[in-house]
Amino acid sequence: MSNTKYEITDLAHEKYPFLYRIRALRDIGSEVKAGDLGGFVECESNLSFETGDNAWIFDDAIAAGEGCVDKGSVLRERAIVCGCAYASHGTEMSGDSRAEDDAYIRGGRLSRCARVSGNGMVLQSPTTKAAPILTGSCSVYGKVIGDVTLTGTAVVISGEEILNESLDTLIIDDRGRTIIRAPSRDELAPCQPQEKQKKPKNKGRDR
Repeated sequence: MSNTKYEITDLAHEKYPFLYRIRALRDIGSEVKAGDLGGFVECESNLSFETGDNAWIFDDAIAAGEGCVDKGSVLRERAIVCGCAYASHGTEMSGDSRAEDDAYIRGGRLSRCARVSGNGMVLQSPTTKAAPILTGSCSVYGKVIGDVTLTGTAVVISGEEILNESLDTLIIDDRGRTIIRAPSRDELAPCQPQEKQKKPKNKGRDR
């Protein structure tokens, strides 16, 4: 399949001369117009050019090595996907965040200096559709799934799995683990329309 989405220019990266800027050949989503310059890649396999895929690399972000960005994912600012890392299904990376080694990110949001390394996985929940948020200087070597926010210097080690498919948000930071509940969670509501509810019988009432 020919690449009609972008071209790799001869504008080399100042520090890594084997990386080159991309230029859009057509409009991509709502942000990228034909002719716009993007971030840096090493080769075409770093960024999907499949029809209908709006994945893009902005600013000075990088996809290198055998790293791949696809399925609507975006890299911004100085984010990096390298090694054999894979950013897919609407993943958003910004700041100095990094996915390296054999990391797999599916729908997550990484910012600041967050890092996913080794065989680390950051995955959207298949049931609630909530995706993890990584920020600060946190590191993931294990697996994080669902409505989880990692911040500060929190670390998920190899073999550890953090799974949250509840309606609450799990926060993991330097001080430990906390839960954020939506106010609506503490309110009660009828499970059926009121007109269909059975009225309680008045047992023991005088006739």
